[in-house]
Amino acid sequence: MVFNKLIKSFPFRWLGGLLLLLLNTANVQAQTFDDWFKQGKTLIKNMTAQIAALNACETGIRQGYNIAKNEWGAIGNFKNGEFMLHQSYYSSLSAVKPLVKNSTDLTTIQAEQQSIISQFNVINNLAGLTAQEQTYIQSVQQNVITQCAKDLSDLQTVLTQGQLVMSDDERIKCINKLTAAIKDKYVFTCSFANQVRLLTLQRSEETENINTLNQLYGTDN
Repeated sequence: MVFNKLIKSFPFRWLGGLLLLLLNTANVQAQTFDDWFKQGKTLIKNMTAQIAALNACETGIRQGYNIAKNEWGAIGNFKNGEFMLHQSYYSSLSAVKPLVKNSTDLTTIQAEQQSIISQFNVINNLAGLTAQEQTYIQSVQQNVITQCAKDLSDLQTVLTQGQLVMSDDERIKCINKLTAAIKDKYVFTCSFANQVRLLTLQRSEETENINTLNQLYGTDN
């Protein structure tokens, strides 16, 4: 269970290096057991920290929703004066102020999402990849797109008036974490796509060099 949770919440910028580890066996062979062990400990430590931060944000979203649902029912039992006081307080918490909404650049987020989709579409159609590599790329794509959709859904919830009972500071913290998570996936996708392109380019150049040598020396080896 812990392993699956780590995989699903894996910080995407660290995944870039894993592509060459999977696709380039020479790099894998160059690693010693000690290297793998040290890197693994560092990755697990960093992953655990990021998972805790995102879980805290998700917990806040769930709690905010539950408070909004439960407190509005309880408020109806108060007398007029106390009712108005509590209604004003919770209305202010459930309302999203312009300052909060303007704390994130939705245009940039939308552009990053579109770029993620476009880059995966490009590398999925590159020549020179094995069936195993294509399957791996498609698996990564599905994971990235699924988690992007979840981030956007959570972001929309935080930015929608009346959905959550949260202070401005709490909203901004959640917005910043979700925005950073989306940016993380965008940066990873750029790095991942570049490494796939580099791999196919290197293979193409190697094939051309072999063909040239065959033509020059009349050999098939």
